[in-house]
Amino acid sequence: MKLDAKWLFDTLEAHDTIAIYRHVYADGDAMGAQFGLKALIEARWPQKRVYAPGKSVGSCAVFYPAPDEIDEETASRSLAIILDTSNAARVDDAHWRLAAHKIRIDHHIHVESFCDEELIDPSAAATCELIGALCDGFGKPGDLGAEQGEQLSRECAERLYGGLISDTVNFTIGSVSERTLRVAAYLFSFGVDAVKLNMQQFGTSLRDFRYESHLRASMQMRGSLAWVIASRRDFESYGLQFSEAKEKVFVMAGIREIAVWALFTQMNEDDAHPLYSCSLRSRTVALNDIANDFGGGGHRCACGIKNLDASQVEALISALAQRCAQGEDDEER
Repeated sequence: MKLDAKWLFDTLEAHDTIAIYRHVYADGDAMGAQFGLKALIEARWPQKRVYAPGKSVGSCAVFYPAPDEIDEETASRSLAIILDTSNAARVDDAHWRLAAHKIRIDHHIHVESFCDEELIDPSAAATCELIGALCDGFGKPGDLGAEQGEQLSRECAERLYGGLISDTVNFTIGSVSERTLRVAAYLFSFGVDAVKLNMQQFGTSLRDFRYESHLRASMQMRGSLAWVIASRRDFESYGLQFSEAKEKVFVMAGIREIAVWALFTQMNEDDAHPLYSCSLRSRTVALNDIANDFGGGGHRCACGIKNLDASQVEALISALAQRCAQGEDDEER
């Protein structure tokens, strides 16, 4: 399905009860999209009942409202909107399965279809970009920057803008496009406090700064590949939970000599047989095919993999190093 603002707003108009879902271990884009869309619906249709379920986890959760509780009866007569989620197993809160009608808006590479209607656009840098584009195109479809676009509340615009800068690392990654920046300008026009949102998304506490310094000191390299393996003992000694520690992949970003970087964070409590979650990033090198080979997925330059044992970690590091070496050979040629 192509970007179609009329489809979205007609669908919202047709339902009195709406539940908006995100993926597990929600990041800034997932939460920004969820609460931004909720703010939009509540401002435009005050009479509708709108729910935003999920678990409050991760470092960005403190900047968003507490999630809503939804019961089975309410869920069964609701419109379910699944945001920023590539497969059914990763939806946070199973009540979405009971919904009378289900739609999905996502920017990940298509993995499976599990809703009645789906807008999937991997060219978008963030799900917040898609929602912003839909809002801006509502009055005049397909014309970003049109004066007739939906008038957003500052709360809605800030939620979406925060998600946009979160997934694009402040507009510094390869998935950023002209549309991304035009959506950002549209959102900015509603009074977005960019300084505040930048601090929320990228500022750090002294506790986190110390842990991030520990990760940098632990970094290993092979060619232009960098990685860190973080044990549960590591991050717990700094007072972090797994949901916070796994987000620290950015500590290796922005280094000229590093083309691909990976953070392996221990998920389980069995130190004798640890399992790791892996966050993969690159500036331009394609990673999604490698992630798929190891049971993960994501975007071209940003992927995730879960439940890797020690031997799989070593195999993944070798595959990534080989991909980096191929890129270096191509540059030399």
